[in-house]
Amino acid sequence: MNTIKAIYRAISKINPSAEASMSGEDINTLIWENGTQPINKQDILDLVPECLAEIEAEAQAKIDNKQSALNKLKALGLNDAEIKSIIG
Repeated sequence: MNTIKAIYRAISKINPSAEASMSGEDINTLIWENGTQPINKQDILDLVPECLAEIEAEAQAKIDNKQSALNKLKALGLNDAEIKSIIG
């Protein structure tokens, strides 16, 4: 799933207004929509590792932020049951 996100992110980095769709994770099925000028597939693939790293860093930041928030709530004296009632 992250590969798909990385491909679309790479496309967006190259052309923020690009509109495209593809079937599954197969970049060879890219369809450029609404008059979008096609982007060279290799240019997209060259950016995919960078985009994957960004996606993974964002996911880790989300985990870290949640843990930080939980630690702060515990430091305020809330117990696990109280925290769970807040965050669901």
